[in-house]
Amino acid sequence: MGCVVVILFLLVACGADDIKHSKTDHWDVSLQRSTGSYGIVYIGDETKISDFKYDVSGTNISQQGSALSEHTTPFNMSGTVTDSEKNSDPIQFVISWNKQIESVTFQ
Repeated sequence: MGCVVVILFLLVACGADDIKHSKTDHWDVSLQRSTGSYGIVYIGDETKISDFKYDVSGTNISQQGSALSEHTTPFNMSGTVTDSEKNSDPIQFVISWNKQIESVTFQ
């Protein structure tokens, strides 16, 4: 039983290390390739976010999302990138809001 606990602990620890973060001036984006889970968090100084859109792209990956109504900060968005675990190529997030655009790439 002790071996089972150690193996379970190692599996959980390895999954947590799989989460990568990339920051721009205004956004903190996280991606866990093994599950496809991502989070987009606004870290800038603006108090309102409007016309928020994002595109996720990579080899065989093309997804979009949006929150077109105006939102007050703090603001975040999360979801799942389909087939990210099958893809070792770069995955890029392009985020637009308030007539601005920034992007992050996960290698």
